[in-house]
Amino acid sequence: MRTIAIYPGSFNKMHIGHLNIIEKAERIFGKGNVIVAIGINPDKNYLEREDPKEIEKRLNRPVITYNKFLHELVEDYEKEGYKVVIIRGLRNGTDLDYEVNQFRFISDFKKDINVIYLTCDKEYEHISSSAIRKIEQFAGTDMTKKYTI
Repeated sequence: MRTIAIYPGSFNKMHIGHLNIIEKAERIFGKGNVIVAIGINPDKNYLEREDPKEIEKRLNRPVITYNKFLHELVEDYEKEGYKVVIIRGLRNGTDLDYEVNQFRFISDFKKDINVIYLTCDKEYEHISSSAIRKIEQFAGTDMTKKYTI
């Protein structure tokens, strides 16, 4: 049974912190076995959403989109014969608190879900998609090029 790692998120600005987590996951699961899964989060504004095909091209890695619960996406891959591990990236303790709460909800629907938390390298702890969008709003995209992929 082949193991794949799914790195889910909204990635509404894909940035170097995300890439740091992807690269760490690839060191564990192997390049080509980590799938970036862009989900629809009803709490987020998608008017300026990046094109997933463009993200895939820039990352040079598989990118999918999904519009269902995460546990349903996992079950879809399991039906195809994969063992699935969910990758979650952490910047700090606040992220961990949020992720543990999310895990509790997911495990209510799928008790046997596998989740691995990877911490980003120190130089990426301050980077978030929302911070990048805020900088763009006030200073333009030239100021954020160093953070985005």
